[in-house]
Amino acid sequence: MSAHPKNVGRVPSRGGSTEGAKESDSRVVPLGKVVDFNPRLADDSLASFIPMKCVEKESGRFEPLGDRKVAEVRKGYTPFRDGDVIFAKVTPCMENGKAAVLKGLTNGVGFGSTEFFALRPKNGLEAKYLFHFILQSNFRRDAARNMTGAVGLRRVPKSYLEQQTIPLPNPDQQRRIVAEIEKQFTRLEAGVAALRRVQANLKRYRAAVLKAACEGRLVPSDLSAWKRLKVSEIGEAVTGNTPPTSDKENLGDELPFFKPTDLDAGYNVREARQYLSAKGAKHARVLPAGAVLVTCIGATIGKTGFARVDCATNQQINAFVANPKVATPEWAFWLFSSPVGQQQIKSNASATTLPILNKSKCEALEFPIPPLAEQTRIVAEVERRLSVVEEMEVVVSANLQRASGLRQSILQKAFTGQLT
Repeated sequence: MSAHPKNVGRVPSRGGSTEGAKESDSRVVPLGKVVDFNPRLADDSLASFIPMKCVEKESGRFEPLGDRKVAEVRKGYTPFRDGDVIFAKVTPCMENGKAAVLKGLTNGVGFGSTEFFALRPKNGLEAKYLFHFILQSNFRRDAARNMTGAVGLRRVPKSYLEQQTIPLPNPDQQRRIVAEIEKQFTRLEAGVAALRRVQANLKRYRAAVLKAACEGRLVPSDLSAWKRLKVSEIGEAVTGNTPPTSDKENLGDELPFFKPTDLDAGYNVREARQYLSAKGAKHARVLPAGAVLVTCIGATIGKTGFARVDCATNQQINAFVANPKVATPEWAFWLFSSPVGQQQIKSNASATTLPILNKSKCEALEFPIPPLAEQTRIVAEVERRLSVVEEMEVVVSANLQRASGLRQSILQKAFTGQLT
């Protein structure tokens, strides 16, 4: 059964004499009629090698991972050549829009992941036209519904793609449609690039604010009253632990049990993906609201959250409970979050396969500590400035999301005859 969107049909022409296309020139055909799937190649000496990770999502950009001898990759990889369209067949790469029109390959040929379809246009189908067609979100959504295989490793069947229809105006009109798509995408991408620059500038400004706070430059400060103390002198470091999960009675809804992914909330960590029961809480160290939570292992080492509720954590998190006579919890959070804190965390982590900052290394970190009253003033200024940053980040994120929707709107109009 074809799952092709019902609104994809004939593409009318509006051109003059140079266009030479009439509405009757457009027809709808199955992909199997205008595409060769995974065609074989001649035995050239070298070919570009393109694993799945080398293809960007939706942009069509790709970067080969060097060259390979054809004899080494002929078996076990998908062959393709310049002018082919590669399209990921496996979840989640297909849904994410991993596809590209290939050009500039070594000797004009390449090999890559077996999870690519290599589509070679024929019978009047333009490669870029096909590329934009398959990147429509509704096309990918319908393909996802028709995947087969086990959960987590589902693929689009070749037979399904062969049956999907594509509107096929004459080549000149296809090229006009592609040119208009790419003109509008260029404008859209310029706007997206500007938004990305704003995001980067906001990130740099955030870091600059925290750096100035830790150096006593954010508000007028008496630096002679500042001290430099170890974490063990500022409060208590606590490494989390996981209660036996084999006993289901340890799980419930009494106590948030935070893991590194829960720290995405940053300065406002309240909700957990997992909770402990009263019984489970007896196997954990219960931390008070105001504890600073810092990931202590792996790629996300240094990721920091501020617990707004009583909680417990797993062993991937070092928690810090400030001594109220020495530091406020909020000051401690911004210290760990600042470039000063992040640099110390990363440079003092054990140099193993995975970076690790154990409890003793955490306790040995040193931070600048102003008097309590000054901490409060600095924290208030940090929060004032960063609240403005957060408002701007929300606006930027919303506009980036809107840009993604506009991209799909352009494609939908292109393949329903509304763009040219």
